[in-house]
Amino acid sequence: MEIKHIISLIKEEVPNKAIDLAESLELLKETISDTLNEIHHKSNMAFQDRDISRRNELNQLIDQIIPLESEIEKFVADLDVDDEKHIIGEMVEEADKRILPNYADYYVDTNVEYTLYEDYTHKRPWAFRMNDQNVIKVTTWKEMLIKTCELLITVDEEKMMTFEKISRMNGRKRKYFSLHEANMTEPILVSGKIYVETHMNSNGFRNLIIKLLKEYDFKVSEFKIYLKADYTNMAK
Repeated sequence: MEIKHIISLIKEEVPNKAIDLAESLELLKETISDTLNEIHHKSNMAFQDRDISRRNELNQLIDQIIPLESEIEKFVADLDVDDEKHIIGEMVEEADKRILPNYADYYVDTNVEYTLYEDYTHKRPWAFRMNDQNVIKVTTWKEMLIKTCELLITVDEEKMMTFEKISRMNGRKRKYFSLHEANMTEPILVSGKIYVETHMNSNGFRNLIIKLLKEYDFKVSEFKIYLKADYTNMAK
């Protein structure tokens, strides 16, 4: 069975999972991009040391990885679901039909640090910390994104205001950043400066935060997340 047919069936039968798969692949693509950048840096160092054999070896590795990055981008595009709002609405309706569990049973240690390179499906945040700043408490992934944007605006407001016109900072079909709320699904005005799209799942928020940190030249690994609950077992 061809991969495109498989993707088509997934979108038809379990569209909510198509969204999850696309978000996970976006993270994989970002990780591959980081890997390429690090290999490229090592290639440059090898050139400075006049280790041509090492440099050629690293460049060959780069040439082999780049097509993989392109293939993943194609898969993400193929997994795109047009009526995401309808799908999420159906998920909420199904959740409402369930017998309410004891949510306290799913609370986790709020002192444990997590990175942005993890799957946050069915997980609820408690706080986050960017670089060496103080821990900032949040109750939702949406709030985490907004507070991150607020912090970054204080660092460089002008940079944030350019995101509307940078394609890599926006979705394939919709704006994530805009000076106008028209054509956005759930925009929130950040610091009275720019609208940010907040209609996405937990991993969508994670991916957008990663993009923001990279644009500001911050280390993604220095952004720490603290969880309040993990409902993974509940969802099974």
